[in-house]
Amino acid sequence: MNSATASLPLMLKQLRLSAFTEQWETIADKALHDQWRPEQYLSELCHIELASRTDKRQMRYVKESQLPTGKHLGGFDFTAIEGLNKARMYELADNHDWIRQGANLLLFGASGVGKTHLASSLGYSLIEAGIRVKFYSASALVQQLQEAKQSLKLQDALNKLDKYPALIIDDIGYVKKTEQETSVLFELIAHRYERHSLIITSNQSFEDWDALFTDTTMTVAAIDRLVHHAHIIQLTGDSYRRKTAMKEEK
Repeated sequence: MNSATASLPLMLKQLRLSAFTEQWETIADKALHDQWRPEQYLSELCHIELASRTDKRQMRYVKESQLPTGKHLGGFDFTAIEGLNKARMYELADNHDWIRQGANLLLFGASGVGKTHLASSLGYSLIEAGIRVKFYSASALVQQLQEAKQSLKLQDALNKLDKYPALIIDDIGYVKKTEQETSVLFELIAHRYERHSLIITSNQSFEDWDALFTDTTMTVAAIDRLVHHAHIIQLTGDSYRRKTAMKEEK
């Protein structure tokens, strides 16, 4: 390194170009050997920097999402569950217009049919596309919102969730039917309506949602908001978890 470039690592660090800092000398040697033009050398470094930032962003998004590990569409056995169109799931994973439009995805089915796996798989696909996702069990999210409401900070809590274009709420059917839990759940649904997407899994179909809300009017209003712009998938068949476990034992 000569005197003209001695301060380059410091300047790159100040500019927060970490990949530049790590690679510029190695790429410079290659550029000299292959007789690259200066703009080709600069372009290669820019590609490396952008790829590094994308990887780091995805790692950060995965960590903050709290998605269950190892749940990807490639690992799901679509032959094990009825009522599930493989092409449709991959379309939802690859085409993100529904997220940009604030549409919802509702996955219904008995326990063990793979609802959480599918919801999480879509979460990972969205993160790969640079879309932030947050995964909650319904009971944990409702508890968090209840605490915020008791502290008179519910609106702040709802606003903070706006940074996630896709919010996954798992096992909504296990929310306890109390006025406090019902009210914050409804306020969340109303707050995100036509603005940001909800991906919800439930072992209870809509006709049983009176068990979730203490007031029938609130039940109808919540369902109306969820289904107005929604993809609804009903999964049927034997437990996916049990079938998978049986295959692993063979």
